[in-house]
Amino acid sequence: MKKLLVIIFVLSAVAMATVNFPYPQAHPYKNGIIATNWNCAGQTASSMLKSHFTTYLSKYYEESGNMARIKFDEPENTVSEGIGYGMIMMVYFSDNTTSYQSQFDKLWNYYQHFTNGNGLMNWKIQGFNSVIGQNGATDADEDVAFALIMAYYQFGNEQYKNDAISLISKIRQKEFNSNGMHKVGDAWDSYKNPSYVSPAAYEVFKKFDTGNADFWSSAISTNYTLLQKNQHSTTGIPSGWSDGNGNAIKGNNGYNFTGYDYDATRAPWRWSWSYAWYGHTQAKSLADKLASWVNGKLPSQLPINVKQDGTTDASVCSSNGCEANGSSIGSFSTVLITDSKYQEKLNNNYQALMTAGDGYYHSSLRMLTGLLMSGNMQDFSDANYTNQPFTFALTEEQEAECNARPDYHVNSGAYGWNSTSAVLTDESETGVHMGDFIKGLDRSVTKELGEVTAGEQYTFSIDILQEVGYEFNLKMKVQLYDDSDKGEQYCGEAYSMSSGNVVTYTCTFTATKTANPFLSMSTVTWNVPAITFSNLSLKNSSGEEIAPPPDGVIWKGGAFAQKKLGKVLAGRLLEYTGISNNSTISMMDLQGRVLLRRQVQGSGVVDLSSLRAGTYVVQLKSSGVSETKRIQLR
Repeated sequence: MKKLLVIIFVLSAVAMATVNFPYPQAHPYKNGIIATNWNCAGQTASSMLKSHFTTYLSKYYEESGNMARIKFDEPENTVSEGIGYGMIMMVYFSDNTTSYQSQFDKLWNYYQHFTNGNGLMNWKIQGFNSVIGQNGATDADEDVAFALIMAYYQFGNEQYKNDAISLISKIRQKEFNSNGMHKVGDAWDSYKNPSYVSPAAYEVFKKFDTGNADFWSSAISTNYTLLQKNQHSTTGIPSGWSDGNGNAIKGNNGYNFTGYDYDATRAPWRWSWSYAWYGHTQAKSLADKLASWVNGKLPSQLPINVKQDGTTDASVCSSNGCEANGSSIGSFSTVLITDSKYQEKLNNNYQALMTAGDGYYHSSLRMLTGLLMSGNMQDFSDANYTNQPFTFALTEEQEAECNARPDYHVNSGAYGWNSTSAVLTDESETGVHMGDFIKGLDRSVTKELGEVTAGEQYTFSIDILQEVGYEFNLKMKVQLYDDSDKGEQYCGEAYSMSSGNVVTYTCTFTATKTANPFLSMSTVTWNVPAITFSNLSLKNSSGEEIAPPPDGVIWKGGAFAQKKLGKVLAGRLLEYTGISNNSTISMMDLQGRVLLRRQVQGSGVVDLSSLRAGTYVVQLKSSGVSETKRIQLR
């Protein structure tokens, strides 16, 4: 009985566990707008970001005993900045269902386990074992101290407050000069890093390091002066590294480059954060200049590793890449929150950020910049801020817009192309256009191909075009299965699409069964996919094209159905033979919704003229036997 009582008590404690500011908050800031993305399926900017966070945990968060780390680009290692990023995320993504306090505590334990003589975490650690990069990095230590303060308000543990006060004191004494100018660490001060300057954090530090509030005020003004000198006069782009006067220098980026490198990506996020929370005029000035430049660019034109004037260096691009990615798109786009005139642009860029590729740094910056842009990085230390959980509900106008959408069937046209999530047009045997949104987040189109023979080799290919005029890049996944049940995948690949460019997907496979292979192509985006597929081809080893099923031929079904049901004749008449009394033929869409049902017997035809072009399921119930198969109407 005692064991039972203990179990009940533990379960009750878990059930009642709460956080003070559950995700999502998703409210505009005192001095800033937020991304307002939504769709008719009830998905919002917040829900998409939370989905990415779940993925982030599975890929980059790792525990060992009472410690946890965030895996670096070299997954066997961890850097202190990652611990800071992770601690911030655990605070802000905690909700009424899941508190990430345990994960927060384990990350904080990791930080403390690997501190140096100054009580600051050594910047690079091998797994859970040893220090391989000594001494503290100022940006990481600032983020950890900030996270401790927010955790104090989120989880209500007084120890976080005490730990924060202690860490802030160490940061002030070891990682700043007496005039408030930041150092890049407790062992380095030969150059500066504009992205280490975190004015919003310094404002928060003033509330806890109360005896040194004047110092933190000086740190704010002194470092803003550095940022203003460092920012490019026309584009507003910061550099990764500078001298003490803000002049851009070749820094610690490993490839002799002066400009907007990966270090620089934190800077605009910190500016926008500072203005959103505290209305700093210096932050507003910095953000305004950069926002004007960002507003004139597509997301695909916001690359990493650009010079401060916005141009690229061919040698840098060839060796290190100048692509737009989660780091650069998120960083640049945060400045759009500082002015309501950028609302539409903010939504578009946020959408592009949600479809950017993964990676330790890309994903970390997506989480941090996404929190800020979606209104989920609120100041819990503000005495006037109260718990404001966000609940999504369609406005009357939005509901009317959703209700005005046509009631599309699962199948949206002929030639065997099908989609449950997008409108398909311009269909042919070898291509289709995937256009307007119907529902959901994953936009997909499927098609069964011509029959292949087990043991023989085949080559499949298709051209994929992301049409011009859509600002963000898409990730397109192509998969080919052995049949419509998706048993074995013959081949598959994911492509990064860009506006106006064609990707040709080709694969060679050996059929494992005699059946119709099943093609599935999908992309993730909240906007109109605008993808055109063309030149579909399936050839045998002799180079002969394998024709798709002809008009009206049954695609799938057993011997019973094939014997009883015939072809679709002219005028959309489905013929049947040898049907016993009290039999039923039903026509259903691919979701199983019955569109037409007829009682039949003997031989004859069923008039299908009321159905539009597309693919349907025919269900025959006769003499206690029920079987289905597909037909195609044109």
